[in-house]
Amino acid sequence: MNDQLHELLYYYNEEGYEGYDLNEVQLLEKIDFERVEKLKLLLHHEDQYIAYQAMLILLAWSIPEGFKLLDRFIAEKWDEKENFEPHRINNEDNVYDVITDALYIATLKGKSEQELYPYIKYFLNMYGDQFFESNLKDFLLKKNCRPLLKEIELAIHNALQNKRYYQASQLFPVLVHYDKDIFNKYIDIFKSLINQDDRIRYNIEEAEKRRLCQGSES
Repeated sequence: MNDQLHELLYYYNEEGYEGYDLNEVQLLEKIDFERVEKLKLLLHHEDQYIAYQAMLILLAWSIPEGFKLLDRFIAEKWDEKENFEPHRINNEDNVYDVITDALYIATLKGKSEQELYPYIKYFLNMYGDQFFESNLKDFLLKKNCRPLLKEIELAIHNALQNKRYYQASQLFPVLVHYDKDIFNKYIDIFKSLINQDDRIRYNIEEAEKRRLCQGSES
């Protein structure tokens, strides 16, 4: 990658903070028009990874062209041709989780979660097959995703079926966040799976706290 591309994708300088980090670029308050136009051109770059990174920035900035490439990314199944976000531990592609984070940032810049529901539904539909680290869970908790409750529950079922037990448990607190009465439906299932992955206990604890919190508010 040449220096010009590196600057365009990674350089940030705002309020005395300066460095190179794509996520910091996504979070910039002041969006430079010239930079936007250059990033739009990168969406057509022959290197799909560079186009993908430009898309992440434009998605976060809520620029329509970023969403157009995301639609194409999904339709053409780019993730099946390249590993865009290999996880540091298991090397599974975390690409849709990273994209979800970009969508979340877009809501901070005026995009409504309702506009993003089709993407979140799509990600939930693949949840049992695709690796998601934590950004999808965070989006579902931080934004109003109550209308997606059925899709969230189905995602848990699919993940359990595919033996992604910890990943399934990540959505347990999300379900309880929207419906505390659903806690009893899943608690025994996830308790029985702790021996498969000890991290599940943390999601159980979080679900318990959310249930108690809802109970105190009602």
